[in-house]
Amino acid sequence: MDKAGVEIVEHQTDIYQDAVVFITGATGFVGKTLLEKLLWSFPQIKRIYMLIRSKGGVTVEERFRGFLLNPIFERLRAQHPERLKKIFHFSGNIEDDNFGLNESDRAVLCAEVNIIFHSAATVRFNECLKVSARVNSQATYNLLELCKEMAQLRSFLYVSTAYCNPGRKYVDEQVYPTMPPVDWRQFLAATQKIPDDYLNRLADYIKGPHVNTYTFTKSIAEQIVNAYRHVIPIVIVRPSIVTAAYREPYPGWIDNIQAISGIMMEIGKGGISSILGDKDLICDIIPVDFVVNAMIMMVGKAKLGSLSICNATSGVTNPITWQHLGELTMKWSRIFPTRRMIMFPNFKYRRSALKHELAVWLLHFVPALLMDLQTLLLAQKRRLVTPIAKKFRQACLAGSFFSLNEWIFKNRSRFYFKKMIDNGTYPTLYWNLEELDYDDYVRRHMIGINKYLHRENFTVDSNKFMVTRIYWFWIFLHLCFYMMLVYIMF
Repeated sequence: MDKAGVEIVEHQTDIYQDAVVFITGATGFVGKTLLEKLLWSFPQIKRIYMLIRSKGGVTVEERFRGFLLNPIFERLRAQHPERLKKIFHFSGNIEDDNFGLNESDRAVLCAEVNIIFHSAATVRFNECLKVSARVNSQATYNLLELCKEMAQLRSFLYVSTAYCNPGRKYVDEQVYPTMPPVDWRQFLAATQKIPDDYLNRLADYIKGPHVNTYTFTKSIAEQIVNAYRHVIPIVIVRPSIVTAAYREPYPGWIDNIQAISGIMMEIGKGGISSILGDKDLICDIIPVDFVVNAMIMMVGKAKLGSLSICNATSGVTNPITWQHLGELTMKWSRIFPTRRMIMFPNFKYRRSALKHELAVWLLHFVPALLMDLQTLLLAQKRRLVTPIAKKFRQACLAGSFFSLNEWIFKNRSRFYFKKMIDNGTYPTLYWNLEELDYDDYVRRHMIGINKYLHRENFTVDSNKFMVTRIYWFWIFLHLCFYMMLVYIMF
């Protein structure tokens, strides 16, 4: 092994030794999975700090106690419960000035922290510009300013998104100018001075090719991070569409319905019959444990004066089309059905917005209205499904830009990951994305949706009679429809 290789190994091995880590967004899907993996695979870590706020009338202390009881920590509680004692929390909010930290907590962070994972963000596509800018852009700037006071800081990792450059077909592992050109300093100043309503109305005029405020404000945040590369050792990880875990902490682990996981869940319930999208394009999904492994390995690449970026994506390495993903989702949701199934899982991609809207009204809203009418007439204690149909219609429309377009995300970082894993630097990590079997993965994903989102006890024969009954009812409805159509025509 050459000298440079030895230096890399030594650097990577040492970076987590007795390290004090600070994670923003630790209660989120990616942040929570990262925290668990660090505790599980890196016992040499000294301490992990997280920021937590009161929410819905629940105090910070109550939320923290509930957080430690989260099912994601099940294997830690069973085998290494003492490692959970390494988690410490600060009361604060990423949106507030100085993050809502008191002086003593701020002093602790500045004196002790060695590694920062900044994953806090609002990922809602329809978020107003004011809120999205405050959480995704302003908070990143505030944290970087705080980092200047951290004498022990070794690495700052920013979690961006692969879609922060939607105006470019080919996206390399580099920072691109915003489209249209926006000076991040002027943007942050404008968000502070311009009234909320007026700023939100300006959103469509200033975000250019960005179809939502999420990718736009993440793009601005990358400009901010890039400006600090000479002051702080920084790296960026850009995940594409983050999905359920492939292997860790548990196969199929998922705890939110953001992005495509919510759509897959609703397809499994039979609540979606049409999706606006091009079935032949690549759907760039990445399991959350691959994202976490990339983050852990990228930390060691932080170097003052340069900016290393990783496109944590699958499209170049192991692509899957929207059509194939849809077929696998229907296949495994029929084999392992949920008790919440309302119709037989079956849907179709449509590129025409008009045909899609017609299908939505005919196949979504009409059945939903009929089911709700039955619920009301029979006074059943069952949740109305029309509001759910409206919600997922909006979700599908919000995501249609991604299902109607395709990007090529270059990923040279995978060679770095392979080198670090092969030479024994990270024996507990993996990045064998090219070996990922999507049929097996979607099976795990659909089982995970039933287990972790629907809270259903999984068995191989679960709900088989129910799905058979729903299938024949689905066939009966189609026969009735076609018979009525023939009757009208002739």
